[in-house]
Amino acid sequence: MPYRQLCNNFSIIQVYLPKTNTMRFTSFRSITALLIIGFSINSCDTKVDLVEEGRETAVVYGFLDPNIDTQFVKITKSFVTDGNAIDAALDPVNSQYDNLEAYVTAFDDGDTIDSYLLNEKIVTDKDSGAFYYPVQTVYYFTEPLNSDYTYNINFFGSDNDVSSSTSVAGNFRNDATTNSQTINLVYQFILGGSMYNNKSITLTSAENVKRYEFTFIFNYTEVYTDGTEKDKVMSFGYPAWETTYENGGEIQNIVIDGEEFFQDVAGRIIGENNEENVEKRIIGTMSYVFEYAGSDLNTFIELNQPSTSINVEQNPYSNITDGIGVWSTRGLTEFDDKIFELEQSNSYKELAIGQYTGGLKFCSMDPGHAGRAWGCN
Repeated sequence: MPYRQLCNNFSIIQVYLPKTNTMRFTSFRSITALLIIGFSINSCDTKVDLVEEGRETAVVYGFLDPNIDTQFVKITKSFVTDGNAIDAALDPVNSQYDNLEAYVTAFDDGDTIDSYLLNEKIVTDKDSGAFYYPVQTVYYFTEPLNSDYTYNINFFGSDNDVSSSTSVAGNFRNDATTNSQTINLVYQFILGGSMYNNKSITLTSAENVKRYEFTFIFNYTEVYTDGTEKDKVMSFGYPAWETTYENGGEIQNIVIDGEEFFQDVAGRIIGENNEENVEKRIIGTMSYVFEYAGSDLNTFIELNQPSTSINVEQNPYSNITDGIGVWSTRGLTEFDDKIFELEQSNSYKELAIGQYTGGLKFCSMDPGHAGRAWGCN
């Protein structure tokens, strides 16, 4: 058996995670970020291993999302080479399958419901990295998902029957705390020292979900002294929450601390050091963003978090039979266009003339605020 270099195409994770129009931030600090970071670094092991002649390993990554119309799966393979592994990684022939027939089969309590042949799609926007880009092959199917079913992926590749199974995240359980369109983070506005208010949000877990992450987003517009303007976003992430069981119904209370919000806004803007170019900052809307993952994806994230030990070596998690990778479920639910409470306008006042953000040129464009100290006009 010859000495050869074995290379796994992990950097491909970046490209097949579907991008939604609602994701305007860099979180899933998340599920997406950890997938990109965890498998972009050290994607090619250049140490010499003793491997069998022609040995390959199938690599599969797919996350079924009930909120989107098309489910994408990345299927590739490791490769062996007698030459330079870095050069070989740039050739897609070494990593992609030819004429692959992969199926996703839906089961209900063990009974076969339907089977879908995965279609090929050529995409041209793969990020640069150690492996071939920007063109690559991904696989997809468009049949609607059912959270009562389990979904198996199966294909014959690398001389093995590659397979895995996952359930699908159930419907997000929203309630009055998520549906309310107004937010009040100031109980009583007092110039120089207000009484603040916390916003509580109740999260009730859905079926087949193990992990939740919440992000609070504050939108505003900077208008500059040269007449131009730019829409800006501040994202406030909260610690992930893991459910005890996966049958749904568990409750978690999320608290947006009013005083901390204004302190954080002030700290971030002051840190940008751009005040001389800003004429005003128009207060915009807010969003609640919930991202969630199934058990296998949660395990993958946990095992790829930064090590707190001197021994930083981490073994990647896989739930693929006769292959490596992750086949699981995830989702994203966003509640947009929320505004600060208008009747008393305490939050607007606090942003415009309050003790933390009062000198940062925030103002409101609401017609009822015109001519006031917190109005833009």
